[in-house]
Amino acid sequence: MSMRRRDLLKALGALGCAALPGRTLPVRAASPAAAGVVGDYCVANAASGALFLPASAGWFGRLAPDGAPLTMRALTIAGAAGTWTQGFTVEHRGRRFVNPTLIIERGERVRIDLQNALLEPTIVHWHGLAVDTHNDGAAVPPVAPGERYSYTFDVRDRGSLYWYHPHPHGLTAGQIYRGMFGLIEVEDDDERALRAALDLVPGKSEVPLILQDRRGAEYTATDSDRLHGLFGNDILVNGTVCPYLDVASRIYRFRVLNASNARTYRLGLRSADGKALSFTLLGTDAGLLAAPRRCDEAFVASAERIDILVDLSDAAVGDTVLLETRAFDPMHMEMAGPVAAMDHAAMGHMASPAAEAETPPAVDHAAMGHGGSFPEGTLRTLLQLRVRERIAYRARIPERLSTIVPIDVGPATERPLRLGFAKGRWRINDRVFAMGETPIEVKRDTVETWLIRNYFNSMPHAMHLHGFHFQVLERETSPEQIAALKVDGHGRLATDLGWKDTVLVWPGESVKIAIDFTLPFAGEQTYMFHCHNLEHEDGGMMLGVKVA
Repeated sequence: MSMRRRDLLKALGALGCAALPGRTLPVRAASPAAAGVVGDYCVANAASGALFLPASAGWFGRLAPDGAPLTMRALTIAGAAGTWTQGFTVEHRGRRFVNPTLIIERGERVRIDLQNALLEPTIVHWHGLAVDTHNDGAAVPPVAPGERYSYTFDVRDRGSLYWYHPHPHGLTAGQIYRGMFGLIEVEDDDERALRAALDLVPGKSEVPLILQDRRGAEYTATDSDRLHGLFGNDILVNGTVCPYLDVASRIYRFRVLNASNARTYRLGLRSADGKALSFTLLGTDAGLLAAPRRCDEAFVASAERIDILVDLSDAAVGDTVLLETRAFDPMHMEMAGPVAAMDHAAMGHMASPAAEAETPPAVDHAAMGHGGSFPEGTLRTLLQLRVRERIAYRARIPERLSTIVPIDVGPATERPLRLGFAKGRWRINDRVFAMGETPIEVKRDTVETWLIRNYFNSMPHAMHLHGFHFQVLERETSPEQIAALKVDGHGRLATDLGWKDTVLVWPGESVKIAIDFTLPFAGEQTYMFHCHNLEHEDGGMMLGVKVA
């Protein structure tokens, strides 16, 4: 990388996050198009429609089971046109839901029967929820077409936004891409206190934002996709490309899920005339932070969630604020490794005709690492917030949000984990997933620290642990664009300060996390640790974890 490029990347991320929340101050402009921002797809093409908001039924409809058993059918959606072609349907109290947003109270018992009406195996993983092996839905046992599987578990987790999605080994990427996923909102006292303090109403002033990039309705992974991950040409926000949301002069809460197969976003705000704006970070994967943090931007990798506030209380009618993913270096350092080197024989289910050709296929290095017509790390507006009403609003963001007790790492043992590419496969500790094997063995009711190291000639990997939340202790040798965002002497980002279930590790970087393996479940339990780049996961960048 040239010094000029390094300086630019450093300048783009220079402000990071501050300890105190602040207001978003938009600059008056007639419309995003009038601002003439160069190279922005959504500005050039204008907003295509209103942001979809989940209602009391239908797609992502808000459903509170209240302890009632649910039957969830995995099926191809008849007559689906465009965005998603598969989903989970639920009939409840006379209403039909597709991928319902489950509203669950902490301590509530959940009872769900999964019926597989697909033509291939599937299983549901409750991403971020701390459940036992039977209910985790991790790769095994897959539910065959026409079969059923029953889940029953108590919700032990903090209030936060979690999600559910398929996890059948080798088929996960395609099923999630086609639309088989939904949200889980766990409620607790901290959530209720925040809503009361800011007068937040789900579906109105509290809005989920589901980000997913796509390049057509059907999932067709190329050799390049299997090496780098699938990157689409369009970004959908709640199913719409370039949507707008009409807002008033008040605080809005946005609960962001990155449901993309592989793409990382560098989220930030700006006014319509190009002025960068701040937002307030409330929480991460597993709940609210101890205190709010004012941020200028945040990286969000596949499967990660962030919880943010946008303060428009000083905005005037006619103002527009844009949520964007900003330019960054995606660090595809694996570009030197040709696709032809992939071990198709070992990967079996991912073999392609090209792999069997006598002459290796030509490799388009310009496109393969960055996503074709929309390279990863490219600027694009995601959502337009259009101020249409001026109201009296006096609420202030609380100084304290929740209590986070640091994990005591005094008695912890450290476990080294290496991420890299060898012999045509992405690997963890030079191993790939093998059904029934658990290379990571942990003694129950103990604490471990995991030092996750990513090789320099690699790419970013979003590492997810099933069954447990963890705390990020330290980042070392971070690339400049990440180091510029650190908020403490341990190299941590603002998004590292809460409880996590997924953490992004960049090439050349080491991230140390702390995990308390205390379990309330009797007997041996097994989980998964894997990269949440879905093509990497399906390709075997996953290890079994035994806790006994």
